[in-house]
Formats: sequence, structure tokens, C-alpha cells
Amino acid sequence: MNFTDLRIMKTQERLQNALLSLLETKALKAVTVKEICDKAGISRNAFYQHYSYKEDLYDQMVASATERIRDALTPVIADASQLSPETVQAYARHIINGISDVKDLVYVMLKNDDGVFLRQLTDLIYGQLLTNGLPFFDLKDSEEIRLFYEFVSAGISAFIIKWILNDGLSKDRAAAVLTHLLRQPLAEAPEFPTSGFPTSD
Repeated sequence: MNFTDLRIMKTQERLQNALLSLLETKALKAVTVKEICDKAGISRNAFYQHYSYKEDLYDQMVASATERIRDALTPVIADASQLSPETVQAYARHIINGISDVKDLVYVMLKNDDGVFLRQLTDLIYGQLLTNGLPFFDLKDSEEIRLFYEFVSAGISAFIIKWILNDGLSKDRAAAVLTHLLRQPLAEAPEFPTSGFPTSD
């Protein structure tokens, strides 16, 4: 990495941190580019060299956070044959560490959310669990499998949201709780009856 690349990264980081700080007290629509630049100690000229408008800066921050969350949900082992209490614990810690890296931004997004980000987060988790789970457990795609991962993803999403908004658990404690929650879904490949569930007369 050369000096120019490092300078660009530092400038973008300062602008992102400035916007994040401002979003703690006001909505994005109420923030001005001037406020961002003043807080970052960067000229408006420099801002527009990197971003077309404040929404562009915000969207790039969200995209980066989304990618970090996606990476955090990637399995830490190759397949189900390597599952053990230790690897489930490692996976839970991997998730918590990844979310922690973007926790401040996710907190701001959740605080101002009208339900859209919550759905996006749950959909992201679901997509990753389904995409990774099929080859991991050597499963064939089915409606039952999709419903199973919808259920699991909603639970993980709710856990992440409560952890971020309440901020009452340390990373270590959050990882320990998530380990416990993941043990059942990861204990074995999900199986479902081939015929309908029995009904009462």
C-alpha cells in the first residue's frame, strides 16, 4: 500500500467516523455535508473527491458493515464432520467478533430503524445460513429446510439486535450465550418427516 492509498483510507475513515458520531444524535436527513466535514476536520472539496453526497458515504458504510456481517457468518470449519462443542464455540465467537467490528454503526442503524434494516439483517443471516448450510450438512434444498433456516436466522437476528441495543453483555459473555443457542441447530443436520404431521380428529 502506497502513501496515497493510505491517505485516502485515512480521509474516508475520518469522514465515516464523523458521520457515525453525528448520527448518534440526529437522523441522516438532518445531517449536512458541512457538519460532517467540520467534525472530520476535512474540507468540502476533499469530501466530494470521495463521495458524491452524504447518502453515498452512508451507503458505503452500510455496505462495508453488511460485508463484515456476511464474513462473520461464514463457517469456521469445512463440514459437519468436524462439528464439536469447541467448533460451535469458535463459530459463536467468530460471529460476535465480526459483529463487534461494526457494532457502533449497526447500533445507529437499529436506533433509527423503521423495520427495514431489521428485515435486511434477518434476510442476510438467512441467506448465509442457507447458502452455507446446504453443502455443510450435505443437504438437498427443500421448503422444510428453508423454513428451518428462517426460524434459526430470526433467532440469531433477535439475539444480535438485543445484544447491540442493550449493551449489557461483554463480547465474551455474548459469545458464551450464542454458543448455547447454536448448539441445537448445529448439533446435526435438520431432518423432517416425509409425510404430513399427524392431525387430531
